[in-house]
Amino acid sequence: MGVLILVLQVLLIALVLARASVSVGLRVGLLDHPDSRKSHVGAIPLSGGLAIFLTIITGSFLLGIPPFTWAMLAIAAFVFIIGVFDDVKHINPWIRLGIEYGAGIMLATWGGISIQNVGNLLAMGDIPLLLLAAPLTALSVAGLCNAYNMLDGIDGVSSSLVALPLAVLFGLAVNAGHPHANALLLMLIPIGVFLLFNLGPNNALLPKMFLGDSGSITLGFLVTAALVFFSQGETAIIEPVTALWLVCLPLMDMLATMLRRARKRLPLMEADRMHLHHTLVDTTGLGKRAALAVMVSYGAIAAAAGLALEALPAYVSLALYFLLFAIHCGFVIKAESLATKKPGKPALLP
Repeated sequence: MGVLILVLQVLLIALVLARASVSVGLRVGLLDHPDSRKSHVGAIPLSGGLAIFLTIITGSFLLGIPPFTWAMLAIAAFVFIIGVFDDVKHINPWIRLGIEYGAGIMLATWGGISIQNVGNLLAMGDIPLLLLAAPLTALSVAGLCNAYNMLDGIDGVSSSLVALPLAVLFGLAVNAGHPHANALLLMLIPIGVFLLFNLGPNNALLPKMFLGDSGSITLGFLVTAALVFFSQGETAIIEPVTALWLVCLPLMDMLATMLRRARKRLPLMEADRMHLHHTLVDTTGLGKRAALAVMVSYGAIAAAAGLALEALPAYVSLALYFLLFAIHCGFVIKAESLATKKPGKPALLP
C-alpha cells in the first residue's frame, strides 16, 4: 500500500507540473517551430524537460525520496539549466559537449558516482581504472547526453529509450531490495507522464510538448548516473558491460551517424536526417509510431540480451556487442544506399 500511495503522489505531481510546464513554455515563447528536419505542425512547447526535472526535484524534497547522491542532483540541475539555455540561444554543439564532459568530471569527483571498474573485458580479470575513473565517467556522461539529444528526432523515441534502462534497473533494484529503487521510480513516472503529453491526443487536457535540449541532455545525464551507480561497488546490481546493452540503441545510433558523417566529410555535430529513426521513416515507409515501436523493441531485445549475457564472461558480452554494432552500421549504410537509388525519393538531407 505504501508503494501504491507513493506512485499516486508522484503521478499527481507529475501531471500537474506537466500541464503547468506547457503553459510556461507557451507564455515565455520556449517553442519548437517546423523546419527542413522537422515535420510537426505548428509551434510546440519545449517544456518536457522542465516537467520531468521539476517532478524529480519536488519528489526528492517534498516526498523525501533521496537521489543517488544529493550532489548528483545538484549537477543534474546545472545540466538542465545549460539545456534550457541551449533551447533558447542554441549553444555551439562542441561547447555543449565540453560542458557535458565537465559535468561528468563533477559527477565523478564531487558527485561521488564514478566508473571505478569495467569488469573482466580482456579475459585477464577485473580492470580497475584508478586515475582513469573520472575521465571515463565524464566521457560516458558526455556521450550519452549527446546520444539522447541526437536521438530526439521523432515523438517518444528519446524518452522511451531513457525509460527502458531505468525500468530494467528499477525491476532489478526492487528484486534486490535496493534502498535507492524509489529514486528510479521518481524518474520513471514523470517520463511516462511526458509520453502521455508527447504522444497523446494534443487536446486541452493533454496538449503536446517536446523534451527540448533541456530534457534530452538532462535525461542523458540521469540515465548515465543511474547506470554507473548501479554497476559499481557495493550498490551494483548489474555488470559494467551490461550497462552498454541497456543503452545500446542510443550509443550505436550516435556512433553510426558520426561514422557516416565522417565518411561524407560532413560536420560531426551538425543536425541532419541520418539517424536510425529517420532511416526507418524515410527509406522503409514506416510511419513514425511504427518506427518508434521498432526502435523500442530493438532496445528491449538488446537489454534482454545484455542481461542474459551476464551468465557469460564480460569479454564475451563485449565481443557480441561489437558484432551487433557492425550489423547496425551495415544496416543503416545499406538503407541509405537504397534510399539514394529510389526514383522520386530524395536522399537524406545533409
